[in-house]
Amino acid sequence: MSLKNEWFRQNGLFSPMLGMLAGFLLALVFLGSCQAAERTGKMNQETMKQERPQIRITTVRYDEMHGRQALRNYIFGGIRSVPRVPRGVEPELVSRFITEEFGADAPPDAYGKMVHVLRFYERADCLPHLVKILKGEEKTAADLLRSAYVTQAMAEVGTPQQAEEAARYFDAHLAGHAKAMEAVDTLLETLVVLSPAGSADRLSQRIADEVDAKKALENESEEGMRGYQRVAAIQRLKLPQALAAAEGKRKVQALQGADQLAELVAIYMGRSGLSDELMMTWAARTLRRQAMTGDPAPIYGALAAEIAQADPEKVGKDPLTDTMVSRASQAILYLQGQLGKKERELYDKTQLGAMNYLWDDLPQ
Repeated sequence: MSLKNEWFRQNGLFSPMLGMLAGFLLALVFLGSCQAAERTGKMNQETMKQERPQIRITTVRYDEMHGRQALRNYIFGGIRSVPRVPRGVEPELVSRFITEEFGADAPPDAYGKMVHVLRFYERADCLPHLVKILKGEEKTAADLLRSAYVTQAMAEVGTPQQAEEAARYFDAHLAGHAKAMEAVDTLLETLVVLSPAGSADRLSQRIADEVDAKKALENESEEGMRGYQRVAAIQRLKLPQALAAAEGKRKVQALQGADQLAELVAIYMGRSGLSDELMMTWAARTLRRQAMTGDPAPIYGALAAEIAQADPEKVGKDPLTDTMVSRASQAILYLQGQLGKKERELYDKTQLGAMNYLWDDLPQ
């Protein structure tokens, strides 16, 4: 035993009690270190929350009266309706307007516009009011259209369970309806909206049955011939297009991370075979949701890469180039990102008005 330990022993200090005391002190030091690390971690998390951009659906600039008027003009304006969902309405007012002013007997085109509004403002709280019409009592083509738009709303802003419920209703009451061919364009669109929920089998069979029925009348008159050609074109062209879009959407949803981001940006920018208005809107909403709930930096980077591909000599002169630069720039700004110096210069040179989905119709 060392002289130091011998001194402790002789003075009664080298004992199990001393060892326990030393262990207790070490434990206190370790606990304090853990608590300090935990506090540092929480502070870092709070800093990250504060640094994350506050992305909002829209900057509210309408009061109650003018917000209602803007919605009324868009939804119920008919052929005089403005072509774009009005920005700047308080999202909660959107819900109040639909639940208070949107009746079950509203015109089918108003139902279609209403779904556009729900998509942009993401208002799932309207669904309990809208689903009241889904009673399985559709008699006319107008009834089918109304119900189809409500199932679209359920799939667009509802839960996955509500989307499945919408798909079951679509199969049971709409896809095989006697009047289905009078609403077939909207029913085909609904197939895409419902994807990945549901199946196209019932509607595909209904179209095939109609083709067979019209085929029997093809040679009886000119009207019979035109009727057959019309439904045959639906089966040959429109149905495969809808099926391809639904399958493409399903595949993109199954992707992860950078692979999915690349596909979503390509669709939104109009560079994908899936890039029609419906799918571009879906891609835009998906990008917005990911930016709002996660790290938007990769989205900013992917959109900036789109701007970098533009030929500077064509900006301000070529409408297609202007469209690409404007769409990507406005998306970055709408999602609360910043344009670099070169990106800002290119954006300022574009000659197009602001009509992109990811844009709040405010100057920036």
